[in-house]
Amino acid sequence: MEYIAKDKYLPPCAIFYPEYVDLMTKSYWLKKISIPNADLFLEYIRTVLPWIKSVGGVIVKRDLIQESTSNEWDGGQLGLVIEFESKFAAKKAFYSEVFQKYLQSRDLMGLVTISTL
Repeated sequence: MEYIAKDKYLPPCAIFYPEYVDLMTKSYWLKKISIPNADLFLEYIRTVLPWIKSVGGVIVKRDLIQESTSNEWDGGQLGLVIEFESKFAAKKAFYSEVFQKYLQSRDLMGLVTISTL
């Protein structure tokens, strides 16, 4: 799509260039994680969630399915929807050295992917 300025002395608006779309469109991570015990659940809360915030992610929805009715974590699944200000920010966080090392340390490299629309 070519943009034609009404005034030949005005530069075309940046929003019409594809390279700027990644900077302007909000993007989301959808995460569903199985956490088998209380120690790993606490580790996740203390490490991963603060890191997500530090890279600009905001948790906009969470769902918790616990495998027992007790007050202690006996295993279950945590679902998260994390919003980023742009596709660029979401991709930058995903491909960051910190996140990639986390995936490797948990043997998740083949299970976790990113896609954007």
